[in-house]
Amino acid sequence: MKVKNILLSLAAAGALAAPVAAQAGTTASASTGKIANLSGVGERQSTAVKGKQKAEAGVIVLGVVAAAAVGYGIYEAVDDDKSDGA
Repeated sequence: MKVKNILLSLAAAGALAAPVAAQAGTTASASTGKIANLSGVGERQSTAVKGKQKAEAGVIVLGVVAAAAVGYGIYEAVDDDKSDGA
């Protein structure tokens, strides 16, 4: 039981330290002022959309399948596999 608690605490500490270690030594936060001074170089521009954008049928079918999978998963999690005595 102690080994399990130690491993869980080490995993939690690693998850907390990972973003700090990933950001260490980078100049992304230091270069914010430099990027702001370029005054519009490389700005993104929007374009006009000709028609109403609609979801494709495949996306709708995928959503229905995902909802069915979630429902089945909940059913299996709640089912206790005991008969009513019949």
